[in-house]
Amino acid sequence: MVRAEGRFGRGGPRLVDAVRTAGRIAWVAARRPFLASVVVEMVGALALGVLLFAGRELVERLTTDAQDPGGILTPTLLLAAALTVSGLAAVLTRRYRFVATEHINRHVARDIIAVATSVEYHQFENQRFNDLLDRARNEAPEHTMQLMYDLLGLINVAAASVVVVVVLATSIPQVLPIVVVIAGPALLAARASARVAFQAQMELTPDDRLLYYLYRAQTGRDHGRELRVFGLARPLQERWARIYERKIRRMTDVMDQQVRYTGLATAFNAAAVTGVLLVVANAALREVISLGDAAVAIVALQQLSQRLSSAANAAGSLRQATLFLDDFERFKAHRRDEVPAELADTALTPAALHVEQVSFTYPGTDQEVLTDISLTIEPGEIVALVGLSGSGKTTLSHLVAGLYQPTAGRIRYGDTDISDIDRTLWWRTLSVVFQDFVRYELTARENVGISDHPRLEELDAVRAAASLAGIDDALSRLPSDYETMLSRAYEGGGDLSVGQWQRVALARAFFRDAPLLLLDEPAAALDAIEEQRLFERLVALAEGRSVLLISHRFSTVRMADRICVMDGGRITELGTHDQLLALDGRYAQLFRLQARGYLPERPDAANLEGAPELHGLPIDAAAPSRRPEE
Repeated sequence: MVRAEGRFGRGGPRLVDAVRTAGRIAWVAARRPFLASVVVEMVGALALGVLLFAGRELVERLTTDAQDPGGILTPTLLLAAALTVSGLAAVLTRRYRFVATEHINRHVARDIIAVATSVEYHQFENQRFNDLLDRARNEAPEHTMQLMYDLLGLINVAAASVVVVVVLATSIPQVLPIVVVIAGPALLAARASARVAFQAQMELTPDDRLLYYLYRAQTGRDHGRELRVFGLARPLQERWARIYERKIRRMTDVMDQQVRYTGLATAFNAAAVTGVLLVVANAALREVISLGDAAVAIVALQQLSQRLSSAANAAGSLRQATLFLDDFERFKAHRRDEVPAELADTALTPAALHVEQVSFTYPGTDQEVLTDISLTIEPGEIVALVGLSGSGKTTLSHLVAGLYQPTAGRIRYGDTDISDIDRTLWWRTLSVVFQDFVRYELTARENVGISDHPRLEELDAVRAAASLAGIDDALSRLPSDYETMLSRAYEGGGDLSVGQWQRVALARAFFRDAPLLLLDEPAAALDAIEEQRLFERLVALAEGRSVLLISHRFSTVRMADRICVMDGGRITELGTHDQLLALDGRYAQLFRLQARGYLPERPDAANLEGAPELHGLPIDAAAPSRRPEE
């Protein structure tokens, strides 16, 4: 079971800690509207005091001098003024609370974004971090808003309670000892309720994450085709319903506990208020106090009882919010330092990339996926990685990209281990096309230029990169040219085919002028003609750059300077296309397998025995080689 421990200790935050945390966030994120809210709350409390004193005076005048209409004018006007000020204060309070809450929500969202965009990439595969991230995204904005309301509510209660206590002290001071204890049980109940609610939310975080995914899978576009073709709607809905039912049962248990706590506190409060009312009534009957004092005492007692109950609830809610913010602080501890300004737009100069005896095991597992990998890519050289799915090609590219650190060995750029290079500087040195490239719901221009965002407005450069990727014509035909939103979810937006989206991803990589280019299956969605054109352009782009190319298509990789064959997380063969064919090993076997049916003579079936199928288009035997001697 997850325990609510953190910087406030095992027992959670004390009220003073909660108020301090709330005040700090409000002061940093929403100073002006917060201060304005405090002032309005104070004015509202003073209006309540005027209302009570004017009410007492009016009752006194009515009971002692009812024949003098002029005598009731002054207290009546005071009552009207107090009611007006109280009403205006309530309206202004809502206004300033809303503004302050939005400022605080923005402050929290900015913190979440800062952590999520700076944390080490492998953290997204860690359940504990994902739980923290989900609670930060789902709970932190809500609880900071609640924190704002609760803090201002406590200020209102404190100010109003002082006024009411002063009124009672001048009217019937003997009830004050009983009044003081009214809020105690309610406060204890609110604190206990806050803890059980927080505990349940901590336990339910993984279920909530799965519920959100299943909901998105059933309502979004990305899963829509398979959902229909495979008939997944019912089984996914049933699984979603089972998890939701489990959540409802758990939260019902929480509510039952809270009802018990609050019920006991309410019974005590009712008994205490009844006792006070009996004291007031008895004093009035014995004429120890006037009817005016009795009336104002009853009203003041009712106001105080309501406010103390509200204060107890606000204190409990504030404590729950602070428990979540304590959890949020643990999430924010993952944040890395901001990028030095001088590195933001700087790239390293071209140098050789050296992978030296690298092995790798994914965090949280014990299965080695790369073993003793050594490889060098010189500036201006294209090196291709080939091998069956699961052989470690993409994992190696992720290590080169600095998204993971090797378990053993190292990767150097020039003479420097890339783990010693500021990661922002290293990433500025790369340009990439990942196998699962991103389709940004932005304009076409932004989808291409976002890889080098300081140059985002350079439309001619964007068009040039798109032309290199073979997508300029398609983007130019969109309804608003390069300013078209690439999503039909927006009015006037457009969409692209899978192959066109892949060319946009390529244009994005080409737009960034970086000395190291990583391409993971960059032509998987292109037809044979476009693929050939693409790699002819790639040869020109490789001038002065190091290129690491991953592809299953041998018509593509044969153009590389060297081809690296991976199998089971190891490099098993390395050489040019002709050298590997002459070696007659795994590469030659896979090459013939992919080419069979398209060459003049079919390969001997015996040479293909045991070789698994590779996807891809036919080999063009006349495709040009990059190397002059070939």
